[in-house]
Amino acid sequence: MRMRYIIFAFTCLLLATSCNHSSKKNAVEHSRKNAEYAVGFDFEESDSKIKVSVKSNSNNIADVQTYWLTHDSSRSDSDNIITIPVKRVVCMSSTHVGYISELLSDSVIVGISGTQFVNNSRVYSRVEKGEIAEVGYGQTLNYELLSKLKPDVVFVFNVNGEATSYIEKMRELGLKVVSVPDFLENSPLGRAEWIRFFGLFLDKKDLADSIFSSVKNSYNRFKLVANSEINNKIVFLNLPYRDIWYFPGADNYFVKFIDDARGKYCFQEIEGVSSYPMSTEVAYKVGLNSDIWLNTGDANSLNDIEQVDKRFTNFKPYQTGEVYNNNKRIGKGGGNDFWEYGAVHPELILRDIIKIIHPDLLPSDTLFFYQKLK
Repeated sequence: MRMRYIIFAFTCLLLATSCNHSSKKNAVEHSRKNAEYAVGFDFEESDSKIKVSVKSNSNNIADVQTYWLTHDSSRSDSDNIITIPVKRVVCMSSTHVGYISELLSDSVIVGISGTQFVNNSRVYSRVEKGEIAEVGYGQTLNYELLSKLKPDVVFVFNVNGEATSYIEKMRELGLKVVSVPDFLENSPLGRAEWIRFFGLFLDKKDLADSIFSSVKNSYNRFKLVANSEINNKIVFLNLPYRDIWYFPGADNYFVKFIDDARGKYCFQEIEGVSSYPMSTEVAYKVGLNSDIWLNTGDANSLNDIEQVDKRFTNFKPYQTGEVYNNNKRIGKGGGNDFWEYGAVHPELILRDIIKIIHPDLLPSDTLFFYQKLK
């Protein structure tokens, strides 16, 4: 309904432009919001530039950062004016690699923070050949190397706490820093839509729109199939880190996968998108009565889980063999494709989770990102 209204309003505007030349000029310069699912970014186009707005870390309007993209290189003397297409890029997250690679533009990547986490074989090969540099992170960030790489843009994934200081240092060096808080999205399609964000910087808007449209349609088809099922299977998540469990809030994008697959998240009462710490005692009680266990950290077998804590063998999913990890696709350097390719293709994650919760609902027995632990 909202999109229908936008189309109607825009059509009326175009009709009105036939009245006079001045109105026509205003119509050309007129811009409208374009992000469909993402809440962390939006963009507005005109005949000469693209205004990109990014919400750094919250819904607070003060946290919105604005970038102006232009084909006119003579106008790129400001921190927030960027000439497109960008030709040299540093990625501070391997997730960024997933978006850029899907747009067939990974040749622009000259530096990555955490090269060992890259899964894409083509990109990892360039890392091995020394064509892509490891730039470090936090206290180990190599500012001298960053300057030598002369990137058009450094894509960063956080602007909170410690990250704020290194971002400021980058800017002091004259580097153009662009925030990419895709991980704060509260829906899988919202996160996947960030490929359109990268498409703007790479001047591949049409390709990005086409990829996202295909992803969206596939995701919604799988969701529709799952909606035909009534299932109260309780889904438990993760393994503890130093005796502390972290469970996402009910608005987290991963919980949305569970909802869309017609499962029941084990901690629906937790609010928000962030993950919250929980004692092993509390998590243990819930694990005992859950039906399916997903995302078990580094575990590749049931024995690996037992080595963490023997009490976990009492969990119902452990007893019934319904334990699955999202580490089926591990790259040469150890990078997990779930966090790279999976960010761009949530429809494949949803398909996996539907298959796990409803084994007979989809024709294929093959899981793409997940594997059943034995």
